[in-house]
Amino acid sequence: MHRAQEAASGMPHVIDASGWPAVDWDAVAARSLLGDAFQSYEWGEVKRSLGWTPLRYTVELDGRRVAVVFIQERPLMRRARGPLARLRVHYAPRGPILLEPTPEAARAALEALKGIARARHSVTLTIDPIWREDGILAATLPGSGFRPAAREVQVSRTAMLIPLRADEEEQHALLDDSTATNINKARRAGVATERIDLTSPAVGEAALAEFFDMHAATGRREDFLVRARDYELNQWRSLGQAGLASLWFASVDGRRRSGLLLLHCGRNVVLFAAGSPDDADLRKNRANHLLHWSIMRWAVTAGFEGYDLGGVDTHAFPGLPKDSSHPLWNLYEFKRRLGAVGEVRIRAHEYAPSAVMGALWRLARRFR
Repeated sequence: MHRAQEAASGMPHVIDASGWPAVDWDAVAARSLLGDAFQSYEWGEVKRSLGWTPLRYTVELDGRRVAVVFIQERPLMRRARGPLARLRVHYAPRGPILLEPTPEAARAALEALKGIARARHSVTLTIDPIWREDGILAATLPGSGFRPAAREVQVSRTAMLIPLRADEEEQHALLDDSTATNINKARRAGVATERIDLTSPAVGEAALAEFFDMHAATGRREDFLVRARDYELNQWRSLGQAGLASLWFASVDGRRRSGLLLLHCGRNVVLFAAGSPDDADLRKNRANHLLHWSIMRWAVTAGFEGYDLGGVDTHAFPGLPKDSSHPLWNLYEFKRRLGAVGEVRIRAHEYAPSAVMGALWRLARRFR
């Protein structure tokens, strides 16, 4: 490691962490309190296969480490010559990761990111940390030099978070009555749940392939984007073998009818992908209800504090649904009845060292 940027006392120090072993990086970027699997070493290596270069830094303030960040870098134009050849585009997915959940740490991280952007000849550096829109961390963005991005990167910026309780009766009390009934109905229908050990390649590979088929079938039915098979399997495999993902199935009569892929992000386990075969008949067997309940009970024993069921908004319909006119109202209701509480995260924000290049970038993004 070496210091990439020096500053006076009270200003952040940026340290190049590109030489860190994967396990050491993941310990702070993915497994710390506010960590995220999108900031993991493995996620960076997956993005390398798409032409991005992963950059990894730590941020220190007055001698203590307060943040880490993985940044994806690519050339602005791949065949550019002259001055344009050095220009880069940067994105820190779900970053920066704060090791102290304080405005002081957030301001230090934002200042450090600006320095990195300038040093790396960035046209724009985009961030989308999981900071509540109405929280104290989000309040550090105005006046920081970062502004709302021209376009969002992530599909959603809402979350539906179930607080996990060690006491099963307390957890059960968070369920809507209809959901509790459906969990019991699934049990009577003979639904069985299982967690696949993705750290074992021999066990995980076939299960991931089966899950991809479920996921792709669901994508066709519900008209959402499913990426290429090899890419999806590679990212799921990489995260699973690092212990940063879990795969779950619900079965009826020995046939897997539903699957969920979860990410391990700091104190929370996060629903990342779901799928079921065309003939799953989930309305009849209620397998998903028991599957989510089984995950909750496991997550408590694994030391997680929350179960994030994912977003309930789209770019066209942002924010938490307020009534049945919202296209994701039924999904919102399903998650709410499991005990989830909605929250809205900040928009993606970006910093452009050059006002002129930043304006051109924003204009181009509006037409892409």
